[in-house]
Amino acid sequence: MHGPNCNHDHDHQHDHGHVHGPHCNHSHEPVRNPLKTVGRNDPCPCGSEKKFKKCHGA
Repeated sequence: MHGPNCNHDHDHQHDHGHVHGPHCNHSHEPVRNPLKTVGRNDPCPCGSEKKFKKCHGA
């Protein structure tokens, strides 16, 4: 029997170690491709300080 002072863990853990429950901290948003929002003359998102077209946009 569970009451208001219950210390029972109601979350569940999957075989791969990921815990789901009220405090689940993984993102439910889709993964976005940063290359779709970078212009050819914008700085490369890799941090090289080169233009995207000279770095990862080739």
